[in-house]
Amino acid sequence: MNRLIVESYNNSSINRILDDIGKKYSIDTSKEKLSEDMEVQEVKFKYRTYSECIRILYKSVGYMKAV
Repeated sequence: MNRLIVESYNNSSINRILDDIGKKYSIDTSKEKLSEDMEVQEVKFKYRTYSECIRILYKSVGYMKAV
């Protein structure tokens, strides 16, 4: 069963956000981390699946990666 993620972040990096989600929701986020981390001004996840969160994160910084 997929748990839905409900979180919001301000002035954080993608990798820090992924670390936080991984800790809180017991998800292995290592595959989605960026080798060159990017800053995110603001992002909110309201009852989103993990894959939706990844798409939202990548889109917010203009990064294209197949998920």
